[in-house]
Amino acid sequence: MPSVGDFYRCPEGHKAKIVWISEDKKVIAVKCPQRHFNKVVKVTDHERPALSSRRHHTKERKVYVRDLVFLIRI
Repeated sequence: MPSVGDFYRCPEGHKAKIVWISEDKKVIAVKCPQRHFNKVVKVTDHERPALSSRRHHTKERKVYVRDLVFLIRI
């Protein structure tokens, strides 16, 4: 039976640490230090001049989340 502080695999297969276990021992929470869920967001490009007083050039950038906590049913 796993305990808090042990290592477990996150859903993407990385090595993650167990940070919580439910009272009935059926669900655990693991905290993974790897990057997850890349998504693309539009941000203002300050290197290029503005198109008008309110419009700016935009560029796309990938955003990742680190130290994500997953709930896993065991």
